Amino acid sequence: MPAPIDRTLVALCMAIASSTLHAQAPAWPNATDMDRAMRDRPFPNSDRLTTQPIPRPPQINVTPSGVDITQLLRDHTLPQNPSAATPSLRIFITLDMPRASLQRLTEQAARSGAVLVLRGLRSQSMRETLAAVQSLVADHAAAWQIDPQAFIRYDIHHAPTFVLPLAQTSPNASAACGTTCPLGEAHLRVSGDVSLDYALEAMVRRHPEAASRADVFLKRLRVSR
Repeated sequence: MPAPIDRTLVALCMAIASSTLHAQAPAWPNATDMDRAMRDRPFPNSDRLTTQPIPRPPQINVTPSGVDITQLLRDHTLPQNPSAATPSLRIFITLDMPRASLQRLTEQAARSGAVLVLRGLRSQSMRETLAAVQSLVADHAAAWQIDPQAFIRYDIHHAPTFVLPLAQTSPNASAACGTTCPLGEAHLRVSGDVSLDYALEAMVRRHPEAASRADVFLKRLRVSR
């Protein structure tokens, strides 16, 4: 014969089950709740959208200007070259040039005290850029820089381009100026896949008044041969 059922226990179990079901049931918003939310946080209309200020995107300079690659490499194996400390003769190049041309210009820049200028990083990677430069430097202590603003100042569109200022370069010549850079100081330039001495001699042939400036670098090239 089955045991009698405790009615109090059954009632308690039903109460617990009922409260559990009520606790788990989601409280869905009704029409009044939705109307209140729309009043408190209305969607913007066309008038509000046109009057809201548009935030400016952050200015990101992917390629830093005036990076001294020579200094980065000097802590490792690159010897110092006193004549390249404050160069006034620039050779604008790209690492995509033929390797033989890059090797020749690296050697001549080291001997003359000229600086090799890159527009930016190879594949947007400083590691790859340093590796490429290191493979060219070897025992030649040439000065290298990354300076995209110098390309703007001197309106450089071809590589290599040799730029010889006709006056002493200003210490602030590489100051950041974005796309508003003024044209570089009075200078001579030659573009083409030629040697540094050929470029300097071509400058002097066209502008004999620049002989004293060019001779400083030509003498260094001739003495170190």
